[in-house]
Amino acid sequence: MNAIATLCLSSAALASTLHAAEQTPKWLEDGPYIEGHEISVELPLEMLANMLLVEVQLGGTSRRFLLDTGSVSMMDTHLAQELALEVVDRRQSQDSHGAIIETDVVQAELTLGTIPDHPQGPSVCRRLSEDREMLVRRRARLGSAASVRVADRPARLRAALQLQRQRARSCQRSQATPLYNFGYPHAPILDIGLANDATSKALFDTGSPEYLAISPPDLDGARRNKGVGPTVAGHGSLGGSMGGLAPEKDQLRVRLNALAIGAMRLGAVDAVLRETPPSLIGAPILEHFVVTLDTRAKSAWFDAYRDGPLMRPSYGLALAFEDGVSVSLVWDDSPAAAAGLRVGHELTSINQRPARATCDGIRSAIRAMSTGNSIQLGWDENTVTLIRAKLAAQ
Repeated sequence: MNAIATLCLSSAALASTLHAAEQTPKWLEDGPYIEGHEISVELPLEMLANMLLVEVQLGGTSRRFLLDTGSVSMMDTHLAQELALEVVDRRQSQDSHGAIIETDVVQAELTLGTIPDHPQGPSVCRRLSEDREMLVRRRARLGSAASVRVADRPARLRAALQLQRQRARSCQRSQATPLYNFGYPHAPILDIGLANDATSKALFDTGSPEYLAISPPDLDGARRNKGVGPTVAGHGSLGGSMGGLAPEKDQLRVRLNALAIGAMRLGAVDAVLRETPPSLIGAPILEHFVVTLDTRAKSAWFDAYRDGPLMRPSYGLALAFEDGVSVSLVWDDSPAAAAGLRVGHELTSINQRPARATCDGIRSAIRAMSTGNSIQLGWDENTVTLIRAKLAAQ
């Protein structure tokens, strides 16, 4: 069955704040906003694990960007230097793991399909990896929606100013819920229910690889209202963000007995505990729902197209790509833990191919981790085959 998940193209930031002592720059308060009645864009989209990769024209060349509703516009520092982009500002902000960072702001003209991004829209430069798969969020808002076909190939990204006809085709049976806009960077915020008497708001973040990443206050509220089931402990890092790899620490995965988005009840879901608010609804939700975000109508629609629990078997580990490929997180009582893998182990091979932190190596590792039900890992003098399994719960 085909699935169309519709994402807002407006800029979104996770826990990003301006330095209180600085004057708000003009580009934060002014548009730009694209006006018109028939403007639309359609782009091919590569699905790599839970990442949505799109081709963007920048500097006369096609570049691969990550479509991330939980991030401001970003590009690799090396790319900004290659294009000789002028630094027009420097901002201090907080990344998704709570680290305080400083980033340069540059002006760059991006082209998505046939619609050029406004030259005054900011792009925040930082180094992600040698892979140069940069994060990007458009400053210009297309106002209505962008559609992502996620359940078949080829995947497509679609956006339009006028949503009525598209909604008539894909959202006739959808359940509506409020969509909140708290101003720049126009993050897509939704109401969520964590238990009978525990409600909150969450950011719809296509850059998050989890069904739900729950914040500490939301987890406390769910616990007080008896909405939390089994838990799984682990150790390591939950991944990278603007400040680099998140700190290595004890981690927690919890079973929420009954998650709801607006009035739509989703049932049980596995969630990881993140560092700071807000909670995040991640990209895997697109495997089950047509999601339409209409910023003009201030509404979101969810249309179920695939049944199944919002939880899945796992090898019980995560990888980091720095100088090499290493284990960054291991969950207790998982296939990875039983095989003796620990945080910091450098992998020498993945499915009998050398493990390398190059463009091709990273893509190969991500595909190996996200497809099939088994994976062969080599480290030191050891080789082990892991089989996906449900994580043990206490």
